[in-house]
Amino acid sequence: MRNGTNGDAGATRREILKRCVAGVGVAALANVCSTGTGGLAAVAFGQTPQTPQTAKKKAASEGADAATNREFPTRFDLKLTKRRARATDSYTQGLVFEVDAETGREILYESGGQYGKSILRKIDLETGKILQEYRFSKRYFAEGIAVVDDRIFVLTWRERACFVFDKKTFEKLDEFRYSGEGWGLAFDGATETLAMSDGTSKIRVLDPKTFRAKRTFDVFYLDASGRKRKLINLNELEFVGGELWANVYQTNKIVRIDPTSGRVLQAIDFSKIVPESLRESWEYVLNGIAFDGAKNRLFITGKCWPTLFEYSATPEKPAIETI
Repeated sequence: MRNGTNGDAGATRREILKRCVAGVGVAALANVCSTGTGGLAAVAFGQTPQTPQTAKKKAASEGADAATNREFPTRFDLKLTKRRARATDSYTQGLVFEVDAETGREILYESGGQYGKSILRKIDLETGKILQEYRFSKRYFAEGIAVVDDRIFVLTWRERACFVFDKKTFEKLDEFRYSGEGWGLAFDGATETLAMSDGTSKIRVLDPKTFRAKRTFDVFYLDASGRKRKLINLNELEFVGGELWANVYQTNKIVRIDPTSGRVLQAIDFSKIVPESLRESWEYVLNGIAFDGAKNRLFITGKCWPTLFEYSATPEKPAIETI
């Protein structure tokens, strides 16, 4: 999501804040409990520890969703291992980690938004040096990105266009059209599909060859009464260990989502890492997730943040049987 003060197409601050508090989805993120996530906090969504016996009974009553959820870790043990300086002129919308096949260099691909300031960058992880950059026309507000083989997909907010770039040259190769807004984008290597968010509770699962939807699903959690509640304002996306992780816009929280059922497995509060200088600003929120699956490293940042935070991300498997 974006800074609503840029251009006629931008929403006003009042519009954005109204959308962010609308519905129980975002409001429910206030229920915080402690976890083992390295000093962070997790938001409960009606899930409690279960024995193998109770898990089996609950799975029988809930059906496939419950069985799918139990294949995932109960949580990730997140430990902050490093802080890296980064350029503060990027209104971060998308973030992807990759090892350059030719040089072995660790790379971040980043998209930044705002009208007249939207960019696509290739960044050296170790030094923070910008190795390559593409600047968008003033008419486009860049959003989430995904890397698929030798191509980079970049969404736009309200322009309904996804641009495809050559990963090596940043040459524009193709353009896809879609309905509604573009927010977050991520590639799932296991299913060879893209996941796209649009600011609602919906996730579109897309074929990267055609950008056509194979299916859609709603992201939800269970409230204290066991009722399904939709979670809105899903922003930047990343696949982490088979799960879909998403920033929740205008909060400092990231949710872990079962990409099969859409159920929220956990919400993690990163409020403690928000830079002190930006705490009073409604614009410069947490946004940006990248994952290094080979080393189990998670990279977190925000819009115009001066720091990229690196975490070790160790999954903790549930002490119950897989159904």
